[in-house]
Amino acid sequence: MVDVLFFGPHPDDIEICAGGLALVMRSQGYSTGGVDITAGESGSRGSSRQRALEAAQGSELLGLSFRECLGFPDGSVQADLALRDALIAVIRRHRPRLVVGPAALDHHPDHSRTGQALKEARFLAGCARIGPDLPPWRPGRVLSYPSREYIIPSLVVDVSAVYERKLAAIRAHASQLFAAGSTEPPTAIASAGFLASIEARDRHAGAQIGATFGEAFVVDGPLAVQDPMAAVRDSGQVVVSGGG
Repeated sequence: MVDVLFFGPHPDDIEICAGGLALVMRSQGYSTGGVDITAGESGSRGSSRQRALEAAQGSELLGLSFRECLGFPDGSVQADLALRDALIAVIRRHRPRLVVGPAALDHHPDHSRTGQALKEARFLAGCARIGPDLPPWRPGRVLSYPSREYIIPSLVVDVSAVYERKLAAIRAHASQLFAAGSTEPPTAIASAGFLASIEARDRHAGAQIGATFGEAFVVDGPLAVQDPMAAVRDSGQVVVSGGG
């Protein structure tokens, strides 16, 4: 069993979009694991072997207990029964309490289709007569992360204390990032300003909860809260509005 299971369409998505959450969960004693839907073999830069080695290094830096790749074709992920059943099998094998994956509204088809299939698999994994022949198990919720799109978050996780470690995990995917003098094809991720844009995104998310850095997530349905005060960030300052 694992407490939190992270899903990424490509080998660097967990680090870029939810690496801070993974580190925060580990720091609080929760077990974590990762699943890549594809090996990123159709990416413009880096070989499949290189990307697998980078994913292993990223996993170590995030403290993931394991990381596996489902081997679906990069760039051709479909929200079909094959992907749904593969996700059901993973969920039933690892029995997570919480799953984290891409938002279904993402512009990248691999992201949006993974997000849709994961949403369905999370529920159907609890239905004994659907999917692979494994004991049923239904995680509590799916936390969905955005990629480059802005979303109105359901919650923002303060990742300030682990942010430098998140950046280190992203940098483990060196084949995908900017390198001066590289002759590899240019991509958005390989641009000189990519890491700065990720930092800006996470600073904006953090600012919404009074933190330096945050990661934003969307949740379908209500979350159970026993103590609302624990979920409220308060600066403790009295704000006096100006007015006549």
